[in-house]
Amino acid sequence: MGGGYFPNSGQHYPGQQNPGQQAGGPFHEYSFSSLVPVRHWVRDPALRSWPVLLLVVLVCVPPIALVLLNNATESTIHAIAWIFAAYFAVAWLLLLGVIVRPQHVTRAMLATVAVIGIVTQAPIAIFLETRLHAGTGSLLDVFTIGLPEELAKAIPIVAVALIWRQKWQEQAPRDYLFLGAVSGLVFGAAEAVHYFIDVLGSLSGNANGILLQGLTIQYIWRFLTDPIDHATWAGITGYFIGLAVTGHTRKYAIGLIGIGIAAVLHGLNDWNPINSHPTWVLVTLISVLLFLGYARAGALLPPAFAAAAAQPGQPAHGGPAGPAYPPAAAHPQTHPRAQPTMPAQPPPPGAPVPQEAWWQAPPQAPRPVPAAAASHPGAASHPHAASQQTGATQVTVSQKVPPKPWWEQ
Repeated sequence: MGGGYFPNSGQHYPGQQNPGQQAGGPFHEYSFSSLVPVRHWVRDPALRSWPVLLLVVLVCVPPIALVLLNNATESTIHAIAWIFAAYFAVAWLLLLGVIVRPQHVTRAMLATVAVIGIVTQAPIAIFLETRLHAGTGSLLDVFTIGLPEELAKAIPIVAVALIWRQKWQEQAPRDYLFLGAVSGLVFGAAEAVHYFIDVLGSLSGNANGILLQGLTIQYIWRFLTDPIDHATWAGITGYFIGLAVTGHTRKYAIGLIGIGIAAVLHGLNDWNPINSHPTWVLVTLISVLLFLGYARAGALLPPAFAAAAAQPGQPAHGGPAGPAYPPAAAHPQTHPRAQPTMPAQPPPPGAPVPQEAWWQAPPQAPRPVPAAAASHPGAASHPHAASQQTGATQVTVSQKVPPKPWWEQ
């Protein structure tokens, strides 16, 4: 008997005849569910996962907001402004989540940052800027605009760090970088709504022709760019706060360095000789490059590297820069995860080979570390330390499987 093809499975089964195959030639019989996929929506849990549902919402939100414009009033205009500001902020959130991939950030942390940011950021920033007589005519706006707003965006990050302080040992600086980015998205969305309602709404006179077109494009771009600009600056602040709370020796003053860097970039961005000029693009480029660099540098280090970095005169090799983590207290022989590694077995012939998703980096071989790091009393006892070579100058450290990120939980 000949092999058959079943459209729903996508596989050939040797020795079976396809019911739809005729003697005169192949004929594929398609089921109703392959043409009208209602059953998949009912039974397939992947189509009911929150990323898929969020995609559906993102597709449907713009037409909903445009429908509201049919009978526009002042209240509906304000509501639509908030809808579009939240729309672009959530879109940036998804992209940043895929790029940064924080491993120890939960949805509760994200919700806490968003709620505290909505309640505290605007009042604190407005109060400080009013008292400092904020303006964009001189470089003093680094202190009168940049510093107040970056301090306001740091408050939700510090609040989450204090609420979840029992998790400091298992967190990494890039987790706080991502929390800072979320705080910046909230602030940027609120600022875009403020400029649209208060600044654009206060313009008097007739706006038509090229002036109307220019204003329209300008404020569309503001809705799009304000959230991500503030996300990069607040993410830098969050990275340094993460260094302060997750390091082996907690020096909380290091968080002020991040606030200072973000305030300088923010102040230069708003300074009149730079804002809306070619140098403005350079400031934006530096901001995003710093954010991405800190996201890479803030990844969680294997404890063996961290132990080597913590020892005087023993630099850590083979890994990105990061804080030193305290050694675990368990004994190497009693730790439940300290198991010898088994040699990888080749897959059987014809078996499918799993592939990484497009946003994931290809798997890397275990990295050698200095012998001093491996001989550290906490190196082998930590879950990351899975195999060692006795008497050799180098050892191999295998990392444990990281927890699921927030978008897969």
